[in-house]
Amino acid sequence: MLCCNAFEDTPHFCLNRVVMTTNPFPPLFENRAKYTGKILTGPYSPSLKKKLFASISHFAALEKARTPIIPYIAAWLPDGGHIWYEYAGARLQELLGFHTTEVASALRDNILTRCLYRIQRNPPAIDKIVRDKAQIERLREAIRRMAERGGGVDAVYKFDVNGSPLWLKDLARIEIHGRDRIVLSYGTMIDVTKEMQLEETLVEVKGELEFHKENLESLVEERTRELKKSQLDVLARLTQAAAFRDGDTGAHLKRLSLYCTVLGPSCGLSRNANDVLFHAVPMHDVGKLGIADSILQKQGPLSTDEFEIIKTHCQLGSDLLSEGKSNLLQVAQAIALTHHERWDGSGYPQGLVSRQIPLASRITSVCDVFDALTSERPYKKAWHFEDAVDEIRRLREKHFDPTVVDAFVKNIPRIKKVYLETPQG
Repeated sequence: MLCCNAFEDTPHFCLNRVVMTTNPFPPLFENRAKYTGKILTGPYSPSLKKKLFASISHFAALEKARTPIIPYIAAWLPDGGHIWYEYAGARLQELLGFHTTEVASALRDNILTRCLYRIQRNPPAIDKIVRDKAQIERLREAIRRMAERGGGVDAVYKFDVNGSPLWLKDLARIEIHGRDRIVLSYGTMIDVTKEMQLEETLVEVKGELEFHKENLESLVEERTRELKKSQLDVLARLTQAAAFRDGDTGAHLKRLSLYCTVLGPSCGLSRNANDVLFHAVPMHDVGKLGIADSILQKQGPLSTDEFEIIKTHCQLGSDLLSEGKSNLLQVAQAIALTHHERWDGSGYPQGLVSRQIPLASRITSVCDVFDALTSERPYKKAWHFEDAVDEIRRLREKHFDPTVVDAFVKNIPRIKKVYLETPQG
């Protein structure tokens, strides 16, 4: 291997010329052991030898000046085969921790990974392509062809040095000498171990942060589910209490929720909104907790005054749910307040007209009346299913939103399935 010491040991050395004689090994390289390349002593053109010698001289001077860069000159045949080094200074061997004239094989034996960084423009990002030792060996010829086409190399190599990692950034210019059938790589390496260790540390920290983030998100989701479940449990008990006071076993609430969620998608509700409707609807009569048992459980018809009292359950229910911050409680409050409003404005408590009535309440109104008609009460018998459907149709554009009634009629097979499969009681 040719290095800076070789030039110092050669008394006939001249930086500006190469002496070509009949002797294949010129006098200026009398110490042959210092040069392990092939070109200067091989059957190659004088112009190539002269250019290579000048480059070696320049690189040797750089190394002698102890600059941070580590120069080298590598060579290979375009047809394939192993790479060899025309020049590799002592500092490269010092960093890699080996002393051998077979630099190329030593590098191959100790390499761990090869990294390429590519700038991605859309979207802006930096792509890191990492090849391990096995991939490098398998793709070695393809990597060389790519370097030849691109005219250069810009990569980071990771080596194993006595069990410790060493990263070297490689910047090289590729020259193809067609007449001599030789490819030369004029390269410089720089030790970037600290920078790459920092990058690996950042990647590890990022991975740990992502892990903790996922765990935290999972924990938040779990706590949110638990909170929602506890809220629903409290609300279920509240609505069940109101239902019992009204003489209902709770089957009405179950059917009502199912009817409403059958109509929801046909009325434009998203899956999430429909789920909220399912849980909010049972609270529509929660205000009846504030109505006296003597009125709620009366066997005969209500007097005018008693009916006026019954009508206050809408406002009572709204007041009871008014402090809720969740979307569920806000929808439930709106339904409790307005589920007795009518499309034509004849409902209560506010006399709202048409689309002034919230959609959730318009859906609830149709389903509540239908279930009331088809359910037996102390003061009436249950209507037949078809008769109840006809009554809903009759009240279209009077009591009920015509769009909701149309959705109801469209879904009659599913409505009937709920009606048949959900126990009356």
